Amino acid sequence: MTPDRPLRDNPLSDASRVRLQLAVGTLAWRPSCGDALVRYAPSGSPATAVLLLSGAFDAETVSCLREALDTVRTPQIELVLLDMTGVTFGDSALVHELTDTQGRPQRHVLLGPLTRQVARLLDLTDTRHALDIALDAA
Repeated sequence: MTPDRPLRDNPLSDASRVRLQLAVGTLAWRPSCGDALVRYAPSGSPATAVLLLSGAFDAETVSCLREALDTVRTPQIELVLLDMTGVTFGDSALVHELTDTQGRPQRHVLLGPLTRQVARLLDLTDTRHALDIALDAA
């Protein structure tokens, strides 16, 4: 599966992100600033999408995660796995995007172990219980 349908019609969102083609069939999303990166990884199942997150996600950079989530929102995808092991920082913008996944038609599972900073963020915002988290040591 290669998610390559048009993303958003909002020209303002185009200015804040860059969509990269890393390899044939592999997509990545990076904002225009910061080190946040979301990579699409084939899962071996046409009904499952894997997104690998790395770097810092805040109000300036979380748009790349939103873009990736919008891209894998297709009728074929039933499960979205979000590998959070590479996330070095997150703030309320990341929490908002993660909790927003609960309203999407697919099941979303965060894969850990979560970094100490992300685990603390979810605990402080009392959102850990609202998210489906697998392979977390905490």
